[in-house]
Amino acid sequence: MSLEKAYEWYKSHTHDVHQSWKELGGEKQWEGYNQLNKLIEEIKDEFNFQKIICVETGASQDKNDGAFGLFFAKLCELTNGEFHSVENNLNILDKSKSMYEKHGVKVKHYLQDSVEFLKSVKIVPNLIHLDSWDLDLEDPFPSALHGWREFTAIEDKMPIGSIIIIDDNFFKGTWVNYNVTFNGEYNGVVKRIDIEYPIVGKGCLIYNFVEGGSSNWKKLSKDVVGSNQKIIFKKIK
Repeated sequence: MSLEKAYEWYKSHTHDVHQSWKELGGEKQWEGYNQLNKLIEEIKDEFNFQKIICVETGASQDKNDGAFGLFFAKLCELTNGEFHSVENNLNILDKSKSMYEKHGVKVKHYLQDSVEFLKSVKIVPNLIHLDSWDLDLEDPFPSALHGWREFTAIEDKMPIGSIIIIDDNFFKGTWVNYNVTFNGEYNGVVKRIDIEYPIVGKGCLIYNFVEGGSSNWKKLSKDVVGSNQKIIFKKIK
């Protein structure tokens, strides 16, 4: 199956990060692998397109941060599909281009605001990975609002059966050792943040909309407390 083949390829191209994680005393398995294992399990019986057309918002650029775009790009390649990546920061875009070229996968890059891109896009994606606008746990609403605007810009264009995945979400009961930033730069301060709302993250507004029961989507992902979670929705009507 293409999901498993793409995952094995992804692991072979991120093995160096996994080894560094273990050498630094990390868990038995790097968190990037844990997230993808869970994702594949949750969508494998729900995602049935022969040709995958995927868009990522917020360009993958650094394997140490997961670079899940590598997995999605390979998945598109294995199905003779297309992978599109949109980013509004030229420096990040250049780093992303270099990373993808290094790993030999084809990507169509765009330098544009993700909401504007999704509003005007001519392609018809059946897989979306929303990961733009960095989540600030001390002020999470701007990231959540941006995620919601991305969702409303693209949801009507996607065919029934499509999947949307949103990164960086935390459920109530989770606590995070948060690296405090100032003007976008880490200042060396680590602060414990306890998640006290039902969900905090890039996808929290989408989550509440879908769980409200009146949308064209259903939730596929399980709500797991204790770590950063990708939440997943499937278009059902």
